[in-house]
Amino acid sequence: MPLTIYILCYNRPDFARLSILSVLAQTCNRFTFIVSDHSTNDAVQKMVSRDFPDITYIRRSPALKHLEHFNACIEEVQTDYYCLFHDDDIMGSDFVKVMLESIFKYSAAAAFACNAYIESHGKIEPRLAFLSRKKYELINTPRDLAKRYFSRNQSGIAPNPSYIYSRRLAGYQRFLVDGGKYADVSLLLDILQRGPIVWVNSPLITYRMHGNNLGSVESFPDRLRFLGYLKKYRVMFGEEILQDYRCSFIYKSILKSFPRPHAKRAKVARSFLNAYHLCLYTRLSSYQALLARALVKWAPHDLW
Repeated sequence: MPLTIYILCYNRPDFARLSILSVLAQTCNRFTFIVSDHSTNDAVQKMVSRDFPDITYIRRSPALKHLEHFNACIEEVQTDYYCLFHDDDIMGSDFVKVMLESIFKYSAAAAFACNAYIESHGKIEPRLAFLSRKKYELINTPRDLAKRYFSRNQSGIAPNPSYIYSRRLAGYQRFLVDGGKYADVSLLLDILQRGPIVWVNSPLITYRMHGNNLGSVESFPDRLRFLGYLKKYRVMFGEEILQDYRCSFIYKSILKSFPRPHAKRAKVARSFLNAYHLCLYTRLSSYQALLARALVKWAPHDLW
């Protein structure tokens, strides 16, 4: 089998059951399937034993930290490619088929990901995770990926659970255990130094946002930690990325947190943001990004 799919589970048996069913419903069965459970209770284990007795199940005991769990799975992979899927997301039935076709087409790529439907608190949003007029989006440099995550007016990103990694090119990389919420982004930025990343425009998963997942939790310390990462490699990313990140992820949060007694500090923050916005709209790249979004939004679907 060329691919291993892990479902990483943590204390969510009802979500995990639906995720497992979506993997078992794949139209292409050229993969090895493993449920990896680092729950603090035995609810997932009981559900798997009862409903899916024939699948491979691994219990991580004592429970690992979130990013340690990811790394443990990477250490065990024996196939050429691997996917670290989340227990609260749903895999479309053609995910494996289409992604393997993409791997065959771009065999030199270090990682692959796909578009996604976004389910927010039980409702499918009208937008997709990212917009593109191409069947495949090729990301060749860390700066290109950082722009898609942090620059203003960009067209969205491929969600982390959709990624398939090449063991040959990316398997040596590990998630930084103390990397916080943005450890997945820093991992991808590092992987890009070994090979390109391919995004498939087809929405092949449903990315579920709810009150009990990491994507819904903001962490200011994690934002500061990732700012340090960007500053460390500022030559590679460029000053524009740093400015955009500071504005959107640092200074706006600081401004919102100011209580009324600190009106003078808020005034200073607003002055900084006003100066930033003035600089932003003198950049040619800002208008190029806005134009690209408009073209994709209004393009006929047969161009996607």
